[in-house]
Amino acid sequence: MSDLQLSKPHQAIHDAFTTALSTYRSPYTVELRGYYLQRLMTWAQDTTEHGSVLRLTLEDFHTWLSKDVGPAISTKRSARSTLSVFYEWAETIGKIKKNPARKLSSMRNSVGIPNPCPTDDIQRALDRATRPIDVLMILFGELQGMRAGEISRAHSDDVMLPTKELRILGKGNKQRLVPLHPLMQELLPQFPTGYFFPSDRNPSGHMLPRSIGRRVRHLLGFQPGRNAHSLRHKFGVDALELNPDLMGLRDLLGHASVATTQIYTKASSSRLRKLVDDIPEPPGHRDRLQALKRETIP
Repeated sequence: MSDLQLSKPHQAIHDAFTTALSTYRSPYTVELRGYYLQRLMTWAQDTTEHGSVLRLTLEDFHTWLSKDVGPAISTKRSARSTLSVFYEWAETIGKIKKNPARKLSSMRNSVGIPNPCPTDDIQRALDRATRPIDVLMILFGELQGMRAGEISRAHSDDVMLPTKELRILGKGNKQRLVPLHPLMQELLPQFPTGYFFPSDRNPSGHMLPRSIGRRVRHLLGFQPGRNAHSLRHKFGVDALELNPDLMGLRDLLGHASVATTQIYTKASSSRLRKLVDDIPEPPGHRDRLQALKRETIP
């Protein structure tokens, strides 16, 4: 059976679950949970005798998380969260009698270390770019510190040129306003109105986060550790080296508060502006985008 191809019973369950989830979760969360449920279902079809996601056990979950999901702890945590949410839903609507995921151990997120994408790798990625939107994907990560899911939903209506700000829809459907990098102030108005990364293949009208991530990895040469998030890490490292304002950087990246009292440390607009404006315009980026526009726009 091909990758992520579901049986009819599984497809029906998947559609019912994502429909129910969409009533109270953001489109990004629905897409993410649906993706991991697809992976779990195809794993059940391909590796178990019964082939049903509704008959998996706690031992099956441990096997799936350890062998199929991937080594990154953040990936395992997303997959584990999907297990918890899906089987709670299945128990609630009577698909199963008892939730087998209830006894799953919790996973702590790893602190890790920054993984900034080197400038040379970014320049080579720009050389591989064949479309203006390829360049824009990289710039949104490198100069605005955006996640792949945030990049995928970027819309021309989010660009506020009078105030030189960008509205970003982040995790948990939370919005934040961040200053636009000077280069982005010049380039974004040159793109058509609507989603910056449109897609007629998806009901959302825009490319999905995993499609953005896949394209960025391709542009970066599919090197280990080189992905959309490494562009975001580069933004964070560059900003912090230029201005040691941790609270300001937290606001720019849309990180959750570590304590309730930290709401009083929210950075002012002027401090956020300095963090973004101080990042120098990377050499060659503007010329590359203009050249691509001349080649692709009649």
